[in-house]
Amino acid sequence: MSLRAARAALGLSAALAGSSCGKVPIHDVDAYFLLADAAWFAEEETLFVFWEVTAEQGLGEPSVVELTWVTDDERVGWTPVDQFEPVHTHLAVDCGVNRLCGSTSIHVPLEPREVDVRMRYHREGKLALETDAVFNVVDEGPAHSSRSLAVYGVFDEGNSWVQWRARHQFPTLRNEEAQYYGLRRWFQVDEQRHGTAELASGLNPYAYGEDCPGIFTAMDLPAVETTERAVFNSEELPTSASASSLVCGSSTVTDATGTFTTDAVAHKNPEVRAAFPVLRSPVHDALPLPFFLAPCERTISEDHEDMQRQRLQLEGVPTTCIDDWDRAGFADELAVLFGDALAEARPQGEDMVLVIGLHHDDEDVTEVVEEALAQVVPAERSKSTPRLAGAFVLDSFTHDLGLEELEPVTLWCPADLPTGDEIPDASEIYCAILPDNPEFDLGPFSFGTLPILTSREHYLDFIDTYSKKQAGKVLDLTFRVPEFATTSDHVDLGEFGVVTFLEDERISADEDDAFSYCVNDEEQNFFFFRSDLMQDEEIIALIAEECDQGNIPEDFCTYLELGILPLSLLGEWHSAFLEGSYELGVFWEFPFLVRMEYEVYAAGSVSALGLSVPFGLGQEGESYLGTQIWTSEEFSLEKTLTQCRRFCDHPTFDSAGVYQVLVSFREGYAQSCYDPDYPAPGDPGFPDDP
Repeated sequence: MSLRAARAALGLSAALAGSSCGKVPIHDVDAYFLLADAAWFAEEETLFVFWEVTAEQGLGEPSVVELTWVTDDERVGWTPVDQFEPVHTHLAVDCGVNRLCGSTSIHVPLEPREVDVRMRYHREGKLALETDAVFNVVDEGPAHSSRSLAVYGVFDEGNSWVQWRARHQFPTLRNEEAQYYGLRRWFQVDEQRHGTAELASGLNPYAYGEDCPGIFTAMDLPAVETTERAVFNSEELPTSASASSLVCGSSTVTDATGTFTTDAVAHKNPEVRAAFPVLRSPVHDALPLPFFLAPCERTISEDHEDMQRQRLQLEGVPTTCIDDWDRAGFADELAVLFGDALAEARPQGEDMVLVIGLHHDDEDVTEVVEEALAQVVPAERSKSTPRLAGAFVLDSFTHDLGLEELEPVTLWCPADLPTGDEIPDASEIYCAILPDNPEFDLGPFSFGTLPILTSREHYLDFIDTYSKKQAGKVLDLTFRVPEFATTSDHVDLGEFGVVTFLEDERISADEDDAFSYCVNDEEQNFFFFRSDLMQDEEIIALIAEECDQGNIPEDFCTYLELGILPLSLLGEWHSAFLEGSYELGVFWEFPFLVRMEYEVYAAGSVSALGLSVPFGLGQEGESYLGTQIWTSEEFSLEKTLTQCRRFCDHPTFDSAGVYQVLVSFREGYAQSCYDPDYPAPGDPGFPDDP
């Protein structure tokens, strides 16, 4: 084939063809080097070259990469790479259509002054593409920084099996890239021994080439070797190595001068456990103390009264007459009735909730009922079981509580009904509704906006339009409350709720322990802790100064004034103060939870539904989503708070299985999830190690 025919067939440009003939038709094939990197290691007397070239056409099996370099005693002209005897193994690489890539290693005793790379389209032709190679020289020095391969070890999850790994170290290529371009290295590890020492540093995090102490204990483990990047020991460590923090091995690699042997180190993974796996739930069903308050001398609405009694399961409960509610002393007399009912029920040993149906047509009655409740309910809030957990009132109207002391302990319904873009008022916030099926519709109303605990006006309008049957009925009504032991202690957060330290639930810790807190939407902000130092006036005063200067987050300062902190901050507190014990508390945003099962008729069929009435937690029409804490048999903290007991300053694996050599448990996980993915015997020899 003529040169002209070859150019036409390959579609090469004149520049790429290296021709001075400008009369031949040419086409740009977009040919260029994606990579042309070279590095010479003085310790190894080895020149490594990596390349990748692309072209829209013209590349094939006859294509070849050529090298040239100059040293003080020789000039090597353009030579195909396959004519050099490689120092290491280099596999043929298929990097895709219209690409040519690979690598080589060549024994070059003296430092090259320049290295160039080019690609010849056909080893017998003259058409070539040259490029300026990126060239680096690595001078002699410590093994961890001056050699092209470092050896280190990692452990499986149980810290019983060591996997020895080799890591390529090139100035401009990453470990995985060197592997991708076909480079394979042999290494061996033998003479393994265990002990405890601090060998790693910021400059040498793998501790490669560091001298292991002679007092380390030898182990009778077989030597391991591989041409892959990782190999597990054929036997697990002896039990005698359990307390040792690391294993040293004598590692040998090859280079152009022969072999190189130095110590390699395997650091054990941080040993962790759940700091407090399970907190048994103190929540149980409460005993309702039923009252129905209504006029006795006149009838307001039989339909509405029947609805209130049915909703609160007060059928058969005698009416407490309120005809003379405006009489002096009426609130005191009503408080006595509440108190007598409480005293009579207390010997049963159960926590209680006042359940009151308030049937009236004068909104001023609510002030009197509030005065009576204020004399009885708030004082019971933090008592030990049996106690009165709170009061639940179903009013004829929507109502905003007027007495501040009742807000943490009294749930006043019904909720107001928003229309259009109207923002719900406080009454809806006080009686937040969480339907189990918020998408259920009945007529023009949705049960996400029309609670079954509705006002007289809305109820009568509804049954006038539809029917009592379609308005539904309550099948079951329960009140869930936390049981407080005599040793329970409470920290009042005012309108936000209360933190209860139940019964000596404690987390023990050594000074060198560390903690990882994993944010969980279902559990966050429900758990708090406190310690002895949080009650120390000098410590708190010092922290207060930092708070005043704005050096500490505002939320931290607010909680610490109360002697508590969210569980999410335990890791940081322990790192600062190294205390040995932390008491665990549960946060209750409301004193009880109402659970209601009811049924309604729609489209001729009955539908069973359920809803929760959490206490005072609705925000702009959105219901509180944390009611799971009231319905679970136990609170699982297994994945929320992880405690490291040994080797906490060692590197660890992340959730992707990558060994994060610069991130220790102590430094990296105080405020993030610790969910490592460890290697295991039987894994392939090319782990993820960017």
